[in-house]
Amino acid sequence: MRIITSVAAIITKSNVCYRYNSIDGSINRQSILGKYGVDKFCFPQNPKGRSGLRGRGELFRWGPNHYVQYVISRGVNAREYLVVNSHDKKNIIFPGEFVDNSRNITFPPMLLNFIESNLSEKYPENVVQEIIKNALKNRILRYHGYYADDRNTDNAWMETLIYDINDSDDSNLGLLDTEHLTNSLNLTWKIIDKSVIDSKIEVIVKRARLTFGQKVASIIRSALKALRDENKAGIMFAFGDAVNNFVGLSAIVITLVDMLSFSSAVHFINNKDIHSSMHFSSHCLNLNFRSRYAGAQCPLAGNLEHHAF
Repeated sequence: MRIITSVAAIITKSNVCYRYNSIDGSINRQSILGKYGVDKFCFPQNPKGRSGLRGRGELFRWGPNHYVQYVISRGVNAREYLVVNSHDKKNIIFPGEFVDNSRNITFPPMLLNFIESNLSEKYPENVVQEIIKNALKNRILRYHGYYADDRNTDNAWMETLIYDINDSDDSNLGLLDTEHLTNSLNLTWKIIDKSVIDSKIEVIVKRARLTFGQKVASIIRSALKALRDENKAGIMFAFGDAVNNFVGLSAIVITLVDMLSFSSAVHFINNKDIHSSMHFSSHCLNLNFRSRYAGAQCPLAGNLEHHAF
């Protein structure tokens, strides 16, 4: 509790009160989810609730961080998608970028620069601009909303726009050559089944709808399945009861600690102060936890990081 209080005080002293819920110069600090709260220390409050970490974390800005992604494809049946070239074949990464203001944006700056530079090696400037113009006419907004990312904190979070552009006859962005021409973003054309892409976007939408408490419940269900496989009947019954009744977050964490025998974690849970217990426990449940409190440890973190939400 002392550690949490002292760190909060340090963060508060260095915090600047920006013009939250408004357009602040060139920066859009508004949220697609509507007006979000700002506490007495001028910390914006994550509209999806507690994430498990205070502060700005690894994100660029306090409050909403706007991230624009593009799903660009060519062809009709056997579609090729423009993705980041990766050795991990299972990991599909679309070109995306943080922007100051997602309103009225065409392409994020780095992606736009790539498109213009690549096409200009084959076509004159007026043709390049016409190609871009035609591509934007075919643009479809697939999703605009909260983005459930491990970097989200109590005071900074990601919101994303996902645009879809399909060049069915290779007349606009399908002309991009990732093999022989300028390729500053390390992009490549890759044949992917459309259903895989649709499923990926659907997962993004579903994850965005979950509150932190629901994510915790999801973790517990995964653990419950693992326990069932190991035939630990007594533990499984207690676990199932906690999930079915959806007890408070603090109680869920205490249940986790008891069941998984992380005795050292009990030292960090103050049973006399439920709020304190919830606060520290939520830190321990963060998927991308990095200890930001001197001397603090999080015995739960390493054991939960591989659970899918």
